[in-house]
Amino acid sequence: MFRVLGNTVVRYWQIFLVCWVLALIGISYAAPEWSTVVQNGEFAFMPGDSPSIQGEKLFKRAFPDDLLASSIVIVVRREHGDQGLMPKDLKFIEEKLKPKLEEIAHPEEHQDQDKTQSDQKEDLAPKGDSSEQTKNPSNISRIRTYTDKTIGDLLQSEDNKASLVIVELSTEFLDQSNGKTVESIENLIQHDDEFKKSIEPGLDIALSGIATVGRDMIRAANQSAEATELWTVLLVILLLIIIYRAPILALIPLFTVFVSVKIALSVLAILGGWGIVGLFSGIEVYVTVILYGAGVDYCLFLIARHREELDKECTFKEAISNSIATVGSALAASAGTTMCGIGMMVFAEFGKFQQAGVAMALSLSFVLLASLTLSPALLCLAGRLAYWPQTFSERVAISAGWLTPSSVMARLMQRNWTGSIWDSVSQALLRSPGKIWLSTFLVLFPFALISLACYGNLSYGLLSELPSEDPSVVGTKAVQGHYPAGATGPLTLLFKNPQINFSDAEGRAAIEDLTDDLLKQKDELGIADIRNMTKPFGIGAADEMEKAKDLRGLAKIRAISRIKLIKNYYVSSEPDDEENQNHVTRMDLILEKDPFSHDSMKQLERVKKAVKKSLPPDLRDNSELFYIGATASISDLKNVTDQDQARIDILVLGSVFIILVILLRRPAISAYLIVSVFFSYLVTLGITFAVFWALDPHNFTGLDWKVPMFLFTILIAVGEDYNIYLITRIDEEQKTKGPVDGVISALKNTGGIISSCGIIMAGTFSSLMAGTLVGMQQLGFALAFGVLLDTFIIRPIIVPAYLIMLYRGYFGSWGKYLGAAQFLETKPQPELDSPHVK
Repeated sequence: MFRVLGNTVVRYWQIFLVCWVLALIGISYAAPEWSTVVQNGEFAFMPGDSPSIQGEKLFKRAFPDDLLASSIVIVVRREHGDQGLMPKDLKFIEEKLKPKLEEIAHPEEHQDQDKTQSDQKEDLAPKGDSSEQTKNPSNISRIRTYTDKTIGDLLQSEDNKASLVIVELSTEFLDQSNGKTVESIENLIQHDDEFKKSIEPGLDIALSGIATVGRDMIRAANQSAEATELWTVLLVILLLIIIYRAPILALIPLFTVFVSVKIALSVLAILGGWGIVGLFSGIEVYVTVILYGAGVDYCLFLIARHREELDKECTFKEAISNSIATVGSALAASAGTTMCGIGMMVFAEFGKFQQAGVAMALSLSFVLLASLTLSPALLCLAGRLAYWPQTFSERVAISAGWLTPSSVMARLMQRNWTGSIWDSVSQALLRSPGKIWLSTFLVLFPFALISLACYGNLSYGLLSELPSEDPSVVGTKAVQGHYPAGATGPLTLLFKNPQINFSDAEGRAAIEDLTDDLLKQKDELGIADIRNMTKPFGIGAADEMEKAKDLRGLAKIRAISRIKLIKNYYVSSEPDDEENQNHVTRMDLILEKDPFSHDSMKQLERVKKAVKKSLPPDLRDNSELFYIGATASISDLKNVTDQDQARIDILVLGSVFIILVILLRRPAISAYLIVSVFFSYLVTLGITFAVFWALDPHNFTGLDWKVPMFLFTILIAVGEDYNIYLITRIDEEQKTKGPVDGVISALKNTGGIISSCGIIMAGTFSSLMAGTLVGMQQLGFALAFGVLLDTFIIRPIIVPAYLIMLYRGYFGSWGKYLGAAQFLETKPQPELDSPHVK
């Protein structure tokens, strides 16, 4: 098949070039804009049966007026002085800030006023002409200040030094449209000279809120994607020029992969627009890095074979055809191994993992096809100029055995200086394989222990991903300086009981009993405040019902009206929902911990146990209880991703093991290789924990929760070529040189190759560190270090040392079960580290 393909490409290379260019133009033109087909968020990708998701659905039905979407929080504070906010500061909020925010919320109303006041001209646009605001309507649904009748009192800090202005939005916190709203408010606060003059001296205004965090996350993700792609291209160009020392030849893999990436992303956008595949915002970064890393390998493999064929005195085009015929199956096997490993992520329950597995596995097929057709066509186009200024008299070392793209790519980089290094390593392994294996293991093992000890110490926080100077991070610190840390994301308990009417005395008494019991455990549970129908403004505020009893006349009427508003805020009163009307109530708990911190999840578990134990009989029977809010959502996210991690780890290891057994036909050796891969992963994860803790020990909250999953899957799937290359080369050498000398000979010939191969792969992965998202920086470091560890230590030292001990009979009678039966004599040789070199 590949012989036919090679002849076809060489014969019709012009047609292949035109087809690829037309495909690039046509598919890119047909593809919708990327931002329109990707889904933002984290919690939106959780399974629909997650408890917090079910709770949010009930909340939206029971309290449709209280949008459970997102908000921008404006912090108005006066830090200096003992008096705190002054009356003129509060007047500024109500008379200056709020009207300006209303202008942003309803720009068309203020434009109509300006239009009425200005002279009308006949050349103006007709009345039916839609304005820019019609195309982009505001997503602000409500603005709440300290004067709000329901929650206004809660917006004032206890120290009276800060007041919050809540701008409620109708969109989710990671919606793209939020960016314009946040930017409009930022421009008002920072760049509107007229408004800035109205700010009272000493008054500080900062932006916070989940929507501001979402805007900063999207902006950082876009910047990271652009920086990653730029640095990936620059690093690949640099490494290719160093490898080839032929500028035209270096451009062929680069152009091939560039076209593959653009077409793959466009196809994914089209499939996403049709609803065939799901795409999350940021998935393009993973696709780009994987395709550049694997694609360059494939192209280098093909070009390396082409050089070998030229050295055999074939014609230029014959060499291309022979290269495709020779390496086609190897490329397909390599890509298939990687696609199979990464594709196991499709079995995850968390949507992002599923989508990443599908997108990366599908995209690899494009770079494989391009390396077999576009790269040869480009070679035909360049002709002998491709190798300028080099000549064809320079020969490339040829290795026997089952060849892989990574190995041949690495052979291009092999130089004489590497040979001496691995000669020394080989001699050392011959003298003391046991000591070297043990000492290497002991050096690495502590980091594996760190990984196991810190495995659950992951960060699920959004703010921890962002740079400290981002507006949302600065604003959140401003809020937490005057309010409990949990105020940025209350934990909401929803009680649904068809037998209890929460608007009457019985329902009120049940909630009051629960509240009193929780108050007794307030300090133990880390609860800063409790707000519900009986304590609408918190545990320190007076009872509104008691206050109303002492009032008379108009004041009492106003108080009763306010109590009714408060009741509607905490008890479902939606007339269109008879099932839930008066049968659903909410209780907001303000925790002392940051809702996105790891400790908040432990706190949530303590609260759940306490609530379950403290529920009065009236509330316990026939009740459904849901927990919603940031802490509840990340707790569910952790549970889902923990299960996915265990499931995918087993599937990836199992699938790779099966592939190894099929290719190597030695189950025991294959099992050891799998163990070495897993050990390499643990060490890498442990070192990543240690490095990022050392960089910022005070603020380090753990690795981003996505790092372990993507590190494990990519590191094992992409790095499997190194295992296959080393073992197949050992098999080849053992046929003529014996078991131990065969291992040494293979190591001498492949040690530099495997390690050099890791350099270009690590360079590609390290481009992830170019962005501002901390999670991507951590993943980039972990992948780059993991590849280097795998290629410099695990493959050339840990694996050969074990095989030497195995073939020398160090394991006694167990050796025949461990894969050395055909080499062991009747009496095993038990000596431990022979001083003699064979």
